Amino acid sequence: MENFSYKKERADVVTPENFEAHKKQLSDQIWSGEYGKALPLADRLLKYRTEKGDRNAALVNYASNYYSAASKLWKEGGAKSLPSVGKYMNTALHALQERLEKEIESRGGKKKGMIPVSLNGMSASELDVMQAIYRRAAVIMDKVPLVKPIRQLLLSKESDKVRDWDAAALLSIRAGLNKVREAKKAGKPEASHTEIFLTIGSFEIADRYGWKRDAESRVGKIFELADKYPWPSEKGFKEKSNSEQHEYRQAIRVARQLEDVAKTLDDKEHIGEFREKARAYLENIKN
Repeated sequence: MENFSYKKERADVVTPENFEAHKKQLSDQIWSGEYGKALPLADRLLKYRTEKGDRNAALVNYASNYYSAASKLWKEGGAKSLPSVGKYMNTALHALQERLEKEIESRGGKKKGMIPVSLNGMSASELDVMQAIYRRAAVIMDKVPLVKPIRQLLLSKESDKVRDWDAAALLSIRAGLNKVREAKKAGKPEASHTEIFLTIGSFEIADRYGWKRDAESRVGKIFELADKYPWPSEKGFKEKSNSEQHEYRQAIRVARQLEDVAKTLDDKEHIGEFREKARAYLENIKN
């Protein structure tokens, strides 16, 4: 079987002078699906940050870039893409495992039942990335060979109906939502999309395992959060600054994930609402 993957292009050397410009370039390339350019640049940025002593802080974002590439191929590449899907997902999973191992080590080493402690040092946004990658791993693990599940790094359980990657995702979700609640109490709330994505992750797992009551509860919370989300104007903006571009891209991601939830529920009203939002915001970016 021919291996379908992104043909990687040479990335420029990262320096202190061009670091921020390259970070923006990477974000733009990931958004536009230019993974042949994005992945080598992600490698370069990780190497640069490692040399600067900042590797641990860079690992989750690095994992997110490779997860994004794997997800794109999984959705669009068909059977011929599976070897590359596995390769990119394993790169993402190895990065997360390294991040977790360092977190556990920094807190005195591996201990039974240590999951709340080992994840407490991570931000809600990092935990959101983790749960998304773990949930994807749970879906594709029967199709592509993945690295050994890292559940043993997190929690000791001898019997559980939940598959290893879903269990790791749930632990990340719970820790992430705890972070969100703590931030709200401290008057420093996390970004609105983070809570939505974490709650959607919880819903999708509950729905997959047939946990009807939990799924219904999550759905109510999801649409409640959607109503409160600071949606940008659908009429667009005149000056497309970096912050405005980011705001619209994030809103598109939120709208698309909410549309997927509505599709699961066959909720035609919400399907139309969030599909239209995503379309309107995408037009604003293009114009």
